[in-house]
Amino acid sequence: MPEPTITRRPWWVRLLRSPWTWIVLAMIILSAVLLYGQYVQLHADVEVEQDGKKGVVPGITMRSFKLAAHYAWPTAAVWSLLFIWLDRFRTQHLAMWFTAFAWGAAVATSISLVVNTWMSHMLSVQGGYDPSEGAGPAIYSAPFVEETCKATVLFLFAVFLRRRLTSMVQTVSLAGLSAIGFAFVENIIYYARADNYARITIQAGDPTRALKQLVLLRGVLTSFGHPLFTMMTGLGLAIGLRSRSRLVRILAPVTGFMAAVIGHMAFNGISSVVPESQLKIYWFAALGLVAMLIGFMVMRLIRESAMVRNRLADYAVMGWLEPRDPIVMSSLFKRCWVTLVALSHGVRTWWRTLAFLRAATELAYLRDAVTRGTTDGTEAEEVALLDRLRALRPAAITESKGARLVAPRLPRWWPRRGVGGPVPSFAPPVHASRAAVSWAPPRP
Repeated sequence: MPEPTITRRPWWVRLLRSPWTWIVLAMIILSAVLLYGQYVQLHADVEVEQDGKKGVVPGITMRSFKLAAHYAWPTAAVWSLLFIWLDRFRTQHLAMWFTAFAWGAAVATSISLVVNTWMSHMLSVQGGYDPSEGAGPAIYSAPFVEETCKATVLFLFAVFLRRRLTSMVQTVSLAGLSAIGFAFVENIIYYARADNYARITIQAGDPTRALKQLVLLRGVLTSFGHPLFTMMTGLGLAIGLRSRSRLVRILAPVTGFMAAVIGHMAFNGISSVVPESQLKIYWFAALGLVAMLIGFMVMRLIRESAMVRNRLADYAVMGWLEPRDPIVMSSLFKRCWVTLVALSHGVRTWWRTLAFLRAATELAYLRDAVTRGTTDGTEAEEVALLDRLRALRPAAITESKGARLVAPRLPRWWPRRGVGGPVPSFAPPVHASRAAVSWAPPRP
């Protein structure tokens, strides 16, 4: 039987036909519009009235926003890389990661800013225009609003891409990206507000020192807050998607969401009510919870590895995969090594190796869904994935044992040493201006 060949449309045709191209484009435009709307709202001066006296609260300047973004982006970058690294087996593509982050950064923050401001007026909070200054909205309304906004993108993924969200690691990764996007923009607002207030109020002291203290508090010590809460919703959603019980499918996401809201309430309540001198003990308790969640996710990665190995072994026993495929595909170290070796062989080999890893992992998760009874009628999809693996195997690095890095191939225009060196002794000399002549044999 001849080997199947890879027949794919040109990249630009696939790019235009992919729905993710238009989803990402729509998210970029929507994010730009919403973030600009937040800037206009926060930049404008606000008239306030207190004790019968009218006054004006100055808006936040662009200088403060730029300085705040400078201090806020490292926290977002570190947490984003951690959540992307966590999703190592059935990895989502860059478009889904970007959509989750942009949703939290633009959509969730915009809705939360409007609703929290409205709720602060409804609760008659004294403290000026800033809805975060009152403890009431921060404890009772903000957790519901913010967790709902951050988790909405997860439920949208679950509705339209249910077959893709079959792992707790995947769902937690997307939940964390949405949360850290929300925290990124929220930190910019808090930092900019603090810098702007310190520069127009003499009693505030040194504005740089005040800003760095807030960056240490929100960007380092308590930066785990938003990801921790939204990850609870992600865990509940993952349990519901993987369960065959209809009751569990409903109760698990609701329970995860309520756990996120209650945790958020407790966090805001403790920060608002407990004296600063007593916050250290609660901070260590929160770190213990974070450590437990990290340990749980490490165990999930180990279980994911065992699942991939066992499910691919079913196909290896039937002879549809190589005997070493389950071992290589289920080890994070071996997957990283073959990817690195493939990159040294060139971009095409690297890309096809990534496609091979993705198809093999997709096959493992599809087989796992069949064995758990959450899906059926997958024969055609299994055959298509096996055919794709057979087509990609000759052009990909699929074995880690004996794989070695190769020296990079320099382009033709790159200056090379040794060009024009001495001619080898076995090569006859050739004059540059005329062809080589042949001499007649000597006479006897």
